[in-house]
Amino acid sequence: MDDPIHPPQEELEAGREQLLRRILIVSLIGLLLFALALFSGRFDAQAGEPRGKPADGFFPAAADLQSALAQAKRSGKAGVAVLFEASGCAECARLRATTLTDAGLRRYYRRHFVALSLLADEPTALRDFEGWITTQAGFARAERVMATPTLVFYDLEGVPVARQVGSALPTEEWLRLGRYVREAGYEQAPFSGWRPAEPRRFEKDEPVSVSKGVRP
Repeated sequence: MDDPIHPPQEELEAGREQLLRRILIVSLIGLLLFALALFSGRFDAQAGEPRGKPADGFFPAAADLQSALAQAKRSGKAGVAVLFEASGCAECARLRATTLTDAGLRRYYRRHFVALSLLADEPTALRDFEGWITTQAGFARAERVMATPTLVFYDLEGVPVARQVGSALPTEEWLRLGRYVREAGYEQAPFSGWRPAEPRRFEKDEPVSVSKGVRP
């Protein structure tokens, strides 16, 4: 008669093997989930950079707008220019591959603004202009960024004063937009109707086109 308290050795061995199989299965599932998490993390990191974004420091990724504003004040710049982009945004990549490669535009923006980039669809931590911690996506929503790319200029108080949605403007209009903000043209008229009071004066180290018969 079988002893219910002390089962036969064969049953003990069978139970032990079944337990080991379960442990092995759980371990394999855990390893699989870990591998998937690593792969997902790599994919998300790659997706976090807009396609075509050059690694040359122009409109670099940022996480601290308060520090950017302080830098603009210290260096005597006109404000902060924030380019809102999104992961996989084709128009963002097109803007960076065309207009934002113009040497004159880069020089002007770097001279007069602290220019940086945010991802409007990323929950990445961000310190806003007032020092509060939010996310890049949350800040974009608060700034009513509905499409990307969107370039927003902020004055030295962190107040938005001008914006451009999309990449359709020709390069000279992006330059005029920068001058519009630098010269506080927004206090006079909307950008579409604003014209500078006098021709732009070329600054030191800025290239000047010289036509035939005209003295430089």
